[in-house]
Amino acid sequence: MSLLAAMMDPEPVEAFFPMIRLAIIPGDGIGPEVMQGVYPLLEWAQNRGRKLEWIAFPYGAEHFLRTGESLSDAHFCALRDGFDAILFGAVGDPRIPDGRHAEQLLLRLRQELELHVNHRPCEPFLDAHVPLKGVRAAEIHIDVFRENTEGPYCMRGFTEADRAVDEAVHTSKAVRILLKAAFEWASRRGCPLTLAHKANVLKHGHGLWMRIFEELREQFPKVTARGMHADALLCNLVQNPRGFGVIAADNFVGDLVSDLLAGFQGGMGMAPSASWAPHRPFRCSALFEPVHGSAPDIAGKGLANPLGMILSTALCFRHMGWLEEAEIIVHLVATTLAEGAGTRDIGGTLMCRELQGLVCDRLISSCA
Repeated sequence: MSLLAAMMDPEPVEAFFPMIRLAIIPGDGIGPEVMQGVYPLLEWAQNRGRKLEWIAFPYGAEHFLRTGESLSDAHFCALRDGFDAILFGAVGDPRIPDGRHAEQLLLRLRQELELHVNHRPCEPFLDAHVPLKGVRAAEIHIDVFRENTEGPYCMRGFTEADRAVDEAVHTSKAVRILLKAAFEWASRRGCPLTLAHKANVLKHGHGLWMRIFEELREQFPKVTARGMHADALLCNLVQNPRGFGVIAADNFVGDLVSDLLAGFQGGMGMAPSASWAPHRPFRCSALFEPVHGSAPDIAGKGLANPLGMILSTALCFRHMGWLEEAEIIVHLVATTLAEGAGTRDIGGTLMCRELQGLVCDRLISSCA
């Protein structure tokens, strides 16, 4: 199995910047715990001759509560112009119930770095992780391409005494970038592409999606592409996920679809993601994070699953052009799981640090 689909980006980051600089933001909740498994991977890549350096930053709830700011303009510019990518743990803290620090941190990074493409791959490792009757892990290979900066998550709207309005904004620039990336991915994989939409009722926003989708379909005649109402698509995914290859969607629908697919992989703790800007408007053109949130209810208890973060690091390595290192990490995760090791959420007995240590020790010994 290959989480990376045996492909590299057409122009890996290493081609632009020989010395790769990564910003590490562990964040809140279980974020710092799962991030502990990343540092050995970075050191291992460095020892293999990859030109790499990294700096960890304290942004998150503690920083916000202490300083009153999530990410200053000066610090944002430093990330934007001085680093190639960000490895992000999680954000969200019950001490800040309105989540404004998360909005000012993660959403700002996604929007102002123009990370329009959010790629969430779904390739289950074990049959036992797939809750669907009669469906084997090897039969599921779905890549969700979710627009990452707009839609209902643009954080615009208002609340009055007797009504509330949330706006959803869609621009042709963002939609075109996302859909073009999805078509290109489907073309390289040789698989079908499905656009999940509700243009039957969201006539303006999803109408724009449909128009651009039809334009791009003409440019990729070899890709079997179709539109499908999002509610019908969710039903079809549960009944027969084998028929899907790449799914493209707006921010909201893509969020729902990819979280459902996490359930086919063993849960949220197993799911990685990559966000990037194909047009590379700035040096910092990508952000990698597990799909799970900060999970404050289990933070500090050692119960977090670190594999989503480890697999997100593999996606980061692929983005840099380090395909061999990325494949080695994915293979070792697969081998570890096949031997029955895992955290409690996937039926195992290991604590977070124990699973991190097992994967990292095997990584180092396998390449000694």
